Amino acid sequence: MTYRRSVAAIAVLLGFALSGCQPVTVPLPVGSPAAAVPSPSSSELAAIIQAAVEDRNGTALDVPPAPQLGDAQSTAAYRAKRARDLPVVARSKARFKSRGFWYTDFSTTITVESFEVTGSEARVHFEELTEEHQASAANGPSDVPSGYSLPQTATFRASADGWQLDSITPLVHGGGLPMSVVE
Repeated sequence: MTYRRSVAAIAVLLGFALSGCQPVTVPLPVGSPAAAVPSPSSSELAAIIQAAVEDRNGTALDVPPAPQLGDAQSTAAYRAKRARDLPVVARSKARFKSRGFWYTDFSTTITVESFEVTGSEARVHFEELTEEHQASAANGPSDVPSGYSLPQTATFRASADGWQLDSITPLVHGGGLPMSVVE
């Protein structure tokens, strides 16, 4: 009998002690963006990242293609940073071309390494592998690509329109990256 009471008392005390270790969950308000937007899939986020990186890399070309990333897929903060970056890339491209060089094309592969969703924010860790072809005034187009591999983190925010890209941040800075990566 004493054994059962001791076990019951220990179980009650242990229950009280462990209840303080439980995470506090706060229900999201019914009208909040995260409550209305289902959790994203890795492939959904990778497609948005692919479009954003190709748009960024396309700015280095002599004739940039039309952007692929729609306004509904990015936040105002992302679009504002892109607007600030475009003149920087244009100046770099003009200097590069004044030396007799320009980019003719590129190909980019995005590999998602991991992603986590916390409430109304998602973070995607990915690797960008981009190969670019150049041309020169002296030799014309080159068949040998230049390239880079760059680990980055993309941050997304939930909104009424779905998951929107908020930022892309390289994890490695400097080191001869092409003009299309503006930090």
